[in-house]
Amino acid sequence: MSLSRKKITTVSFAVVILLILLVKVAAARVYVYEVTTAATHFQTASKLPPDAFLYYNGGYDVIYDLKVIATYPDEKMDQALKDYNLEENNSNSLVHNPVPRSIPKKPYYWWR
Repeated sequence: MSLSRKKITTVSFAVVILLILLVKVAAARVYVYEVTTAATHFQTASKLPPDAFLYYNGGYDVIYDLKVIATYPDEKMDQALKDYNLEENNSNSLVHNPVPRSIPKKPYYWWR
């Protein structure tokens, strides 16, 4: 039983299109975060998923604690901003709550 090259190409193309659509639907979210750094504690909204948000904002060196408060569909960004009073500058300062660092006291090992 051999498949023709045309059938294989058609099926491969259909699978690629379905994967692109699936990724687009899965990534189309708005996340409302509660972020704690060394000096600040605030809420913000972003279309970046948590791992990308953490990476693009300095990782665990800068962000000590990151919590996803809520998620909204992509088209409801305005609703997310309104619900959490983030309309002015996409940031809502909160009372600072110190969080212990999740890294060891000596994160670097020196060797000769």
